[in-house]
Amino acid sequence: MIGIIAAMDIEVEAVKKYAQISHSEEIGGCVYHYGTMFGKDIVLCKSGVGKVGAAICTTILCAKNKIDMVINVGTAGGLLVEEQVLDVVISDHVVEADFDTSPLDGEEGIGLQWSVNQEMVSRCIEAAKKAGARYHVGTVASQDIFMEREEDFKKLMSRFPKSACSEMEAGAVGHVCTNFNVPFVIVRGLSDNVHHHENSMEFSEYASKASEQSARIITEFIKG
Repeated sequence: MIGIIAAMDIEVEAVKKYAQISHSEEIGGCVYHYGTMFGKDIVLCKSGVGKVGAAICTTILCAKNKIDMVINVGTAGGLLVEEQVLDVVISDHVVEADFDTSPLDGEEGIGLQWSVNQEMVSRCIEAAKKAGARYHVGTVASQDIFMEREEDFKKLMSRFPKSACSEMEAGAVGHVCTNFNVPFVIVRGLSDNVHHHENSMEFSEYASKASEQSARIITEFIKG
């Protein structure tokens, strides 16, 4: 069974229209839709925004079901000048960027980092090509912050200069999947870019379209 995790309704609905859902249930504030996509068993999950909700959702998903892989899908903010809104970022690495025990542990206490499944990354790249989407492969940085302030951007990039996008769930998904030994990958459509002025307004305009972009990639991934 393939687990697909998204944070918001618009992200879930973008995927749901490609699936045949048989039943749904709510556990711990998270919603799980069971069904199939292109003949493969899936469970499509709505976690809510933020790392705590994503951790709860992923833990229940992996503990309750026999999950072969997890795809975390949805929107993110671009961090690179060359990125455009509605481009797609595919993770080659995930970091919980706001984890910081450096007063006790020094540099090793900055960030928790998780390795994604490289075969899934390769499949996502091929899926992006089939979908005709502009894509970038890089580090997905998770922190419970919507990237709007210049100081937040500078702090993140000084610590994790390979970051390609910023969002609020992937680090928790990676953390839990690693603990459960479940392979995972992150796919994000860019709804905004930190280098553009007033990217919160950009997010409001493009979140739905960015959700559709990432959904197209994972449908091609699952279609095989």
